[in-house]
Amino acid sequence: MIIWLETEGKVGTVSRLFIRKMESLSILAIATMLFVFEIIAGDHARSISIEMYSECTQFVSPMNETVVQDILSVTSCAVQCAPDTRCVAFSVSATDDICMLHREMFLTGICYTGEWYFYNVQDRCMNGGDYSQDKHICQCYGGYIGQFCERIMQDCSEGYKSVHYHSGEGIYLIHPSMAPFPFSVWCRMQYVGNTYIQRRIDGSTSFNRSWQDYKNGFGDLSKNFWLGNDKIAYITNGRAQNLIFETKDESSPNIRQRVYKEFVLSQDGLYSMTYTNTWGHGEPSRHGGDCLVELKGQPFSTFDQDRDDSPQNCAQEHGSGFWFKNCTACNPNGVWSDPPEKKRAGIPEEMFWDPVSGDNLIMLCYAFLAAV
Repeated sequence: MIIWLETEGKVGTVSRLFIRKMESLSILAIATMLFVFEIIAGDHARSISIEMYSECTQFVSPMNETVVQDILSVTSCAVQCAPDTRCVAFSVSATDDICMLHREMFLTGICYTGEWYFYNVQDRCMNGGDYSQDKHICQCYGGYIGQFCERIMQDCSEGYKSVHYHSGEGIYLIHPSMAPFPFSVWCRMQYVGNTYIQRRIDGSTSFNRSWQDYKNGFGDLSKNFWLGNDKIAYITNGRAQNLIFETKDESSPNIRQRVYKEFVLSQDGLYSMTYTNTWGHGEPSRHGGDCLVELKGQPFSTFDQDRDDSPQNCAQEHGSGFWFKNCTACNPNGVWSDPPEKKRAGIPEEMFWDPVSGDNLIMLCYAFLAAV
């Protein structure tokens, strides 16, 4: 750990006194002081750097300070500040061994005086987080959560339930408890937080891919993609998740939705799919229709790994990877087509969701997880 001290202006008695004091310390003493600070302050103190403020004509202390007696050094005062989430600045008496912990930072351009040393605690928030002086918390970004932005969320739902992400959508890091490493996902930070495993918005990406592609994931997270069966298994085995399919076709002005409760993908290399029960929206124009009922328990199939119950290779016939049984009525990963009349051509490889779309082409398809 490295702690650095910067002086501004170096005017007045206190700054000169501080410099003389530091010059008198031996290298061994300084090293010992920093080592003690690292051990006592804890992991989150590793991100703290200290900025010294010079003195001028009048002592102006930030509000809401806490006084700590019998402080022997600047380091001792820093150790008191580090674990206190409200502490963003501190000052140390040059003569009375008193430490003051402050909930407001010393302001740039304002001078402070007296027999004190003045310090702001900078970079209290880890991983690019910003400290909010009004709320006394760290604002985290990109999937980091926690008091100091010290860890990555397990899924988008956990990020939504934290104080950090309550709107918008985009690419975030997650680290499911079962996963050996973090990875990026597309999140919608609304409706309890949604972690997308599939997204189809146009025909620019082919979903007629190999077993390895579906295992690892492919596509562009901001457009069309399959997240990857390994990653889906990590997420669904780490926390209970509902799987939601959303589709849009010409038979309704609304997006249709179907929910599969406690959806799990097996980690045995077959990526078999199970869930406890399912339901659709109460309004008929938003009802998604159950397309997975006969596929429950089925392993995943691709053209080069035929694991369905049909004598045919359903993945090859449908031009996609999915859970197939007897070349069934679900093909959300099929070939995207967009004829002017918005009607199906009746070929098996096109994208369809028969229970509600019928002869209408699917014009949008999303699949996402939401923690139960």
